[in-house]
Formats: sequence, structure tokens, C-alpha cells
Amino acid sequence: MDSGELFKIGFQMPVAAGQKCVVEKFLGAGGQGEVYQVKVGAESYALKWYFKQNQKKDLKESLEKLVGIGPPCDNFLWPMYVVECKGQFGYIMGLRPSKYEKSQKLLDRKFSLSYTKAANACLQLADSFRKLHVKGLSYQDISWGNLFINPANGDILICDNDNVAPHGQSVAGIGGTYGFMAPEVVRGDKRPDTYTDLFSLAALMFQMLFLEHPLNGRRWANIACWDDIAKKKLYGTDPIFIFDPNNKTNRPEPGVQDNANIFWRMYPSYIRDGFTKVFTLGLTDRENGRLMEEEWIDAFRRLKESLFPCPYCGRDIIYDHDEYIKTGGLTCWGSKCARQLPIPPRLGIKTGKRERYVVLNTDTKIYTYQLKPHEYDEGGKPAGEMAQSPNDPKKWGLRNLTAGNWHYTSGGTTKDVTPGSAFVLSRGVSIDFNSAQGEIII
Repeated sequence: MDSGELFKIGFQMPVAAGQKCVVEKFLGAGGQGEVYQVKVGAESYALKWYFKQNQKKDLKESLEKLVGIGPPCDNFLWPMYVVECKGQFGYIMGLRPSKYEKSQKLLDRKFSLSYTKAANACLQLADSFRKLHVKGLSYQDISWGNLFINPANGDILICDNDNVAPHGQSVAGIGGTYGFMAPEVVRGDKRPDTYTDLFSLAALMFQMLFLEHPLNGRRWANIACWDDIAKKKLYGTDPIFIFDPNNKTNRPEPGVQDNANIFWRMYPSYIRDGFTKVFTLGLTDRENGRLMEEEWIDAFRRLKESLFPCPYCGRDIIYDHDEYIKTGGLTCWGSKCARQLPIPPRLGIKTGKRERYVVLNTDTKIYTYQLKPHEYDEGGKPAGEMAQSPNDPKKWGLRNLTAGNWHYTSGGTTKDVTPGSAFVLSRGVSIDFNSAQGEIII
């Protein structure tokens, strides 16, 4: 449909502070209403206008509250203000930049994401919904249809935020989308809330990483009639994870769902274990079986800091420390490459009993969250960065970007690393970051 039913191009209506909103372009329609590109002053925005049957007082009041609360972070195309005209209403939000694509295109193979981009997308998703939930709000309809992805870097934008409501409440009467709804919502036992968001978030991220649905295995492939009865059984009354370690009856169907088997083997155990918990214990125990956003944030940060490019073909490679200890080697996963790979230098970091390994690429940065456990805000300046020697391009070091001294020990001698200075990377060097201990592994 190239034109909308609700407004003609060029139509004007008043908005906040005496300004006018001019309809420029029809963008699309959904079940609730239509979306247009509009201009207010010199800037273009998106306007969502509701069909007559959805022009309800409680929805308008909810939108006004969301405008007052403001967006949890910049990843949300949040309602900016409510617009009224001739006794009806809609709302204005930011306009999606053209570089962002509908996330469904990822599943349709219209674009792909490298490990780095996929980890970035999942990390932003988990952090965005953490910030939403901290405000006491639930999204209620996390799905492909409400997410945009920048294929260039994995950055995300979340739209249709008019469905957002306080935990346990639902203004728009939205139940969610089959395949993303938690089992208790599919069965009609519960309304959408924060706990069901956690299930939907995991379902969305699983499909982003493995390109298949976590509950669509052999049973889905053999369904003759894909109707509501089948959907309710598969997603509500009798869900079975395709990689359930104790139930193999719903494994991916060979030749139909091969992506799941391929990618499941390639991701490290801490990613697989998280999804296994959500889609086994979390199918019935909504409060204890579903990973909190902080757990996903930690897992995808760990994934991001373990990636390095294959020196032969450039593909993203995952350095899984636990797997490397077992096998003692690493091979490129590309079928046309498949070479044995040199292990890149790493920074081992210990904070209390916790250990993590950061691969030191030329563009690697060290962040506060790596040096201080349970620090989830990745914003601000990094704590350290890789630095190339100006006198010898083959030599690399780690520069201190904090306001305090680090202390490094090499050959039994300890020296200070003052703010702005760097120490040369060499085997066996240990670093005291004050809040954590580090070691260069080459």
C-alpha cells in the first residue's frame, strides 16, 4: 500500500508549542493504526495515528504518561508527545534512519550478522530492556516486528513503544506474538509482564544467533495444519526446547533446520547454557528459570571480548578459553579456510574468584565493568586501550586511561603505569589495576 487511509500528503495539524505537523509520506500500517513521516519545523519525525476502534481514553492517558517518563535509553523510538486532531489522537516519535533494517530480514537471509555484530545487537537488547524494567515498565510484545537492526554494526532500535505499561498492567490489551509469547501467556494463565518479557527477549536473541526458533524442531516440521491449536500446543501447553538435554523428541529436523545444529556447536558453552536454562526450567518456572538481563549482558560482553579476526580470511573467530584448555588448538570455522590458527595475545583478569580473558586485538579497549564486577554501565570512557609504539610499529602496549596509577611487574621489577602512559605487552607481565589483577598471556 503506497498511501494511507487516515491522512493525505500535505495535511497539517497543530502540535506542541504552537508548531504545526505536516504529513510528508505514508510509511506503513499495522493492526492498531498507520504510520506517517511528518515534518515539525525543520525536522522529520514519525507519526503513529490510531484507527477509530483504538481511539481509547486509557490508551491516550498511557501515552501521555510514557511521554512524561521519557525513554529508558536512545535505543527506543519513544513517544515524544501526543498529537490531537478533530477529537482523535496519535503520537510523534523519532524517525527510523534508513540504515536500519527490519529485523525479520535477518531471519529471511536478506542480510547477515557476524559474531561481533550479533553480540553487539544482543548486548544492546539486553541492556535496553534492563533499563526499561528498572523503570517498573514491561514491553509486552517483544518480537521481530518491533525491532530494527543496522546491518553495518548490529546497533538496534526498538519501536512500537505505545504497548509499554507498568509491570502487571496492560493498556493496549496486547498479548504478544506467537513464537515470542511466554507459555503462560499462550495458555491464558498470565498477562504480559516483566517475566514474560524475559522469555520473549531470550526467544528473539536465540533466533538472531541460531537463525531458528528454540521450540520449532521436529514436531514443528511435521505439523500438517499450522493453526491456533497447533501453535498453542507447541508454544503453550507442551513446549519442548530443540536442544533439551533430557528430551530429544524435538531436535532440529535434518535438511529443514540445519542452521540450529551448525550454530549451536559454534557458540561457547556459557551462551548455550543460558538458553538451555530459559527453554527448559524457564518454560515452567518464570521467576527462577529465566535469565535476568544482567546475566545476558555479562554473557554477551564475554563473547565480544573473546572475538578476533582470522588472519587468513578475516572471519570472526571465538576464543573460548575453556574449550581451548581442553583441545589446545583453534581452527577457522570457514569451510574454504579451515586453517589452524595462532592464538592471539590475551589479558587474563581476576576480580576475586572471577576470571575472564580479553583477546587483545589492535582496537581492543578495557572497560570498567571488566575490572569491577557487577558494573553494567558500559558508557563513558574506557579504562584502557591498545597502543602502538611510535618508534616500533611491531610493538604494542596497553595504555592507562584512568585517573589513577596501575602497577605492572616484569622480571621481578614493579613499576607504575601513570595515567596516559602505556606498558609494553610481553609474556608473563602482571598488572595491578587496583580493583583487579591482570596477566598478559602470549
